[in-house]
Amino acid sequence: MKRIFLVTLTLSLGLIISACSDGGGNAEQSNNQSQASSVKSMSEEARVSAAANQTDDGRIVVTGETNLPDSTELLISLSNEAVGFTAQDKSAVRNGKFSAGPLGPKSGLTAGNYVIEVMMPVPSVQPESVQSIIGNEGQYLTGPLVKDSSWGGKTVEYSFPYTFGSKESIQQVEAEHAQLVSDVRSRIDQLLKNGRAMEQYRNTDDLAALKTCGERIRENQAKAKAVRSKADTLPMKYFDLKVASVDIYSCVSCLGTAIEACDRVAESLKNAK
Repeated sequence: MKRIFLVTLTLSLGLIISACSDGGGNAEQSNNQSQASSVKSMSEEARVSAAANQTDDGRIVVTGETNLPDSTELLISLSNEAVGFTAQDKSAVRNGKFSAGPLGPKSGLTAGNYVIEVMMPVPSVQPESVQSIIGNEGQYLTGPLVKDSSWGGKTVEYSFPYTFGSKESIQQVEAEHAQLVSDVRSRIDQLLKNGRAMEQYRNTDDLAALKTCGERIRENQAKAKAVRSKADTLPMKYFDLKVASVDIYSCVSCLGTAIEACDRVAESLKNAK
């Protein structure tokens, strides 16, 4: 009888321990499921709205609201295609709002038709807290503002126009800019011709030829410095034209490598917008 009692007691204790063990596991699993369900994916279309305000010094501050998750990194840009101007700033969503700027040169914006764009870069560069809501490839993002990115995944893009200045002042600024670009290009093109023509006076022991080269270099390099000063005022959209304005100085020299510099200038002019 005593032996049967001990066996029964042992089995009962085993069942109790087993039951407690299973209960703890279920509780832990329930807790994990609860934590997982607390992070919700985007259930509504992505929304962005923004407005631009001009500062006292003539620059732009962009403020806006969005339903993208807090901490979402945004890129805000201000551009004017007609004059090749672009300015950018970063911002992070805080309590559904964001702000960027001031955008533009310290001297203030020139008159023109601008475009302001608010873009959410690809999810892979967003914080993990954001990815958990929009998806690591943006698969939970929906709505007309959502675009497929060439870098992979989805982005959110919102843009609106911003006009500064009168119609007449805008036309004047655009005309002056077009004239500046044309003038820089034509001057570099003429100096390129001069530089190639100087090849006959280079790499020679003929004193008369070397003297002529010296005379040509003084005249042309002064012009090269002047055109570079003009090119330096151009925005980075005209990068190739700016590079050409640097190489043209060597192109019109008496160096043995001058013709190679001329070739680089020709290539830059070919690529220039």
